[in-house]
Amino acid sequence: MNNIIKTIHTNKLKKGMYIHELDCTWINHPFARNQFIISKQDDIKKIVDAGIKTLKINTEKGLDVVKNKPKSIPVKTNPNLTSQKESAAPKRNNLIQMRREAKKIKRHAEHAITTIMSNVKLGQQVEMELVTPIVDKMAESVLENHNALLGLSRIRHMDTYTFEHSVNIGVLMMSFAKYRRMSPQMIQDVGVGGLLHDIGKTLTPPEILNKPGKLTDKEFIIMRRHVVDSKIILEKTPGINQNALDVAALHHEKYDGSGYPDGKKEDEISQIGQMSAIVDVYDALTADRCYHKGKDPSVVLKRMLSWTNSHFNPQLIQEFIQCVGIYPPATLVMLSNQHLAVVVENTKNILLPRVIVFLNTKKRETIEPKLIDLSKQEKLKVITSESDKNWNVDPQKYLDMI
Repeated sequence: MNNIIKTIHTNKLKKGMYIHELDCTWINHPFARNQFIISKQDDIKKIVDAGIKTLKINTEKGLDVVKNKPKSIPVKTNPNLTSQKESAAPKRNNLIQMRREAKKIKRHAEHAITTIMSNVKLGQQVEMELVTPIVDKMAESVLENHNALLGLSRIRHMDTYTFEHSVNIGVLMMSFAKYRRMSPQMIQDVGVGGLLHDIGKTLTPPEILNKPGKLTDKEFIIMRRHVVDSKIILEKTPGINQNALDVAALHHEKYDGSGYPDGKKEDEISQIGQMSAIVDVYDALTADRCYHKGKDPSVVLKRMLSWTNSHFNPQLIQEFIQCVGIYPPATLVMLSNQHLAVVVENTKNILLPRVIVFLNTKKRETIEPKLIDLSKQEKLKVITSESDKNWNVDPQKYLDMI
């Protein structure tokens, strides 16, 4: 049997796992389907109440069992003898684990939204049992350290833009909500809204959706229809609340009333709606599309600042910049000592992130990748962000080293 199929005890069950086979007869089977994803706690209760002790899960289609980490035995050490490298090790190992988990979450999220959009295109209803467990895991990752998923949002493929954009909006909205200290429930709500905000594009003609040139006035009217379609589809979806709906229905409204579909302005747009407008523009402008090349995040943020009071709430745009940083995770940057580095995560000072240095550009020599916290350096700082393509560098390669 493929190693993605695992037999586990029912006490290991949790939401987000995909049931491959229940160890029971069809008479005792508590569900209508043989294979399904556990979307709520009540599913687990039904399995336990049916007297089922063991079952098989599919770890490719759902979550795996989290192995308990062995308890470490405390060792007394002289703090004066602890090297900087040793003290940094737990932090580094934690980053590695979070990034690995974030990759898995992102992959599952993209698979889920691709499946959902394909089903809706065929006239089916949005399946919340595919959305909820993914958003739960995204929320866990964001609450632990949002930089892990934010760094992965820089991986873009032009031919899968719609799906990646949906996942990125979910990640960015959840990170933004976390930064604004919204409740865990609100963070999950906006994650659902982000993943599904463009569901109406399943009804947009492909020749308009993927047109490489500028849309005609008539085509633009059809394109704008996706917001209304998204709202209609989600209003028919059981389990969707108003917070998630606001992300989908309001992400093209503008602070000065010049947006669409309803031309709402200022307080007529909910806070979540105002947040989603910022997030949507940011992700769209930093992505390569068939009709334009994506801009560097620092360039995009500067441009968005100039649209304050017209497109965006001035307070919220400032908060968003603090959230993602001037140099978001996975950004290639030049340091003041002429060393090239990749941003790992932001610190309290958004101009001085934690970076991994790998190239001395003055000598044109590679150096052993080293993790540096610029906020703890007296003289070293970021001079500018750099183009990955100009340097022929894949930032993700170096992030995987930390």
